[in-house]
Amino acid sequence: MPETLSAVERHRLMDEWANGVELYDVPSVSMLIDRGRRVPALRTAVRCGDHILTYAELYERLDGGVTGTAGPTLDDLARVVCDIAEAAEFGAVLAELGPHGTGLKPVAVAAAADDRRAVAADQRSCPIDRAYGSPDVRLLATRWDTTDAAVELLAVLADGATLVLATTAQRAHATALAELIATSAATHVVADTDTLAALAFLPSPALPTVRRWDVFGNDCPAALSDLLRELAPGSCAGFAYTTPEYAGAAARGPLDGSGRVRPIPGARLLVLDEALRLVPPGRSGRVYVGGAALALELDGAADGFVDDPFAPGGRLVRTDAHGGWTADGWLLLDMVESVSPAPSSAAELIPARSLDDTPGYAAA
Repeated sequence: MPETLSAVERHRLMDEWANGVELYDVPSVSMLIDRGRRVPALRTAVRCGDHILTYAELYERLDGGVTGTAGPTLDDLARVVCDIAEAAEFGAVLAELGPHGTGLKPVAVAAAADDRRAVAADQRSCPIDRAYGSPDVRLLATRWDTTDAAVELLAVLADGATLVLATTAQRAHATALAELIATSAATHVVADTDTLAALAFLPSPALPTVRRWDVFGNDCPAALSDLLRELAPGSCAGFAYTTPEYAGAAARGPLDGSGRVRPIPGARLLVLDEALRLVPPGRSGRVYVGGAALALELDGAADGFVDDPFAPGGRLVRTDAHGGWTADGWLLLDMVESVSPAPSSAAELIPARSLDDTPGYAAA
């Protein structure tokens, strides 16, 4: 450990700043699923294109019955939720949800779903009715065959809301996506930066039903926040740092262009050098992620996993992101400019902001 770090700095870098607050009373997968049984049976649980699954149809599948087909996307997502429920019951690992030969424990998916529920509650216009659930319509404009979709659906079931999955065609065309948001009366929209930035090139669409935008990834252009608020006056927007090896977001922060985030409950973020030593505040290093929703290594097939050098028995994954801690405990991610030639890329919406542009922050 570099001698330049004081005892106070070491404590902050290893514990105070690196760890999200301790997880408290996280519902199990079975609890999340059971909460949806109170919801009116004919309410739509999940929709993709022309296909829908009502709460009754989805729970028929969860209980072992079959009520017909609803298209490949929804049938496969329903199967994934059934697998999560079965794995939780028998203590198995969800190998199909982990990236590149890794798996997830059901408790990791439950922790991510609980975080999504807490975020969705922000800007909600009315409380959840215990008998009828929430009127929220949550639109996921990312690939459906990922952990994110399973996490979103579990969170939706627990809240009695509706999940709308954008199709590949709708994600690729801003006009189609804006129309989907409008026609579904979406209240929460989850998408990556480039998908939402493409809305800037439309002739001023109005999306008044949206109350919250959640921007996933590790790119956080400042102009995107103003754009989203113009589309939906009164809405709020948040930035969620994600990595494939962690279920859901690992950290969250304001969508202000700085890329500053803090670990979510149960997550652990460290900034280390090539020798896995702590990088002092004000310097840049590689971001490592660990914690409650970290993927597991299966059969030694996963690369990038290392032992946590400061927590016996802990594991971390080396991400592609670089960044560093500020003196007041924010993790600032390096904003690397996109090289996409597409005219709707986030890089063309606004130039990326680097750590060198942040007062008091020096590049390594």
